[in-house]
Amino acid sequence: MHHDELWQVFAGNGEPIPGEGWDSALGNPEVSGSDKIVGIAIVFLYRFNNKNELEFLWQKRSEKVDRYPGDYDISAGGHINLGESLTEAAIRETREEIGVEIREDELQFMIEAAFNRNRFAWVYAVDFTGRGDEFIFDDGEVSEVKWVPYAEMRDFVKKYAKKPLKEDEFTFLSIEKWLKMHGLIEGRDGNH
Repeated sequence: MHHDELWQVFAGNGEPIPGEGWDSALGNPEVSGSDKIVGIAIVFLYRFNNKNELEFLWQKRSEKVDRYPGDYDISAGGHINLGESLTEAAIRETREEIGVEIREDELQFMIEAAFNRNRFAWVYAVDFTGRGDEFIFDDGEVSEVKWVPYAEMRDFVKKYAKKPLKEDEFTFLSIEKWLKMHGLIEGRDGNH
């Protein structure tokens, strides 16, 4: 996280309020007791490995970060800056946190969810099948990444993920529904 950013403020319906920002140096609004709503863009990288198993990339948070050091988190994600679009934020955060360049046309919208009274999240998926495993951790937030088979993901989250993810059954059910709708789990013909 960069403490010189202004995060975009959103209305209760998820629409950005033009020109209204939250000073990132103040931390997340819920911590300070503010009623302001900010947004986060989340990107899950997934791939089918050489055994045709669905896997998701998880990042391990650096021991140097102030929130959830050493815990695993989604592939990439972070706050949406003032005036930035949802997809611009998703692309920027992926580049900053794990050194991966993605394009807007690769982003597959999964879900929009209110994480708490102060935060909306927009979750995207990117098919990373066939791409290399060269990740760069320049911003100090991430120490390593790990591909986790989808079949093991719930156990992995319970054991190793940061606390909010361990407690967030709604998001995982929504992602599971999205995966089923797109034929990525259950009923796949094996010819992905």
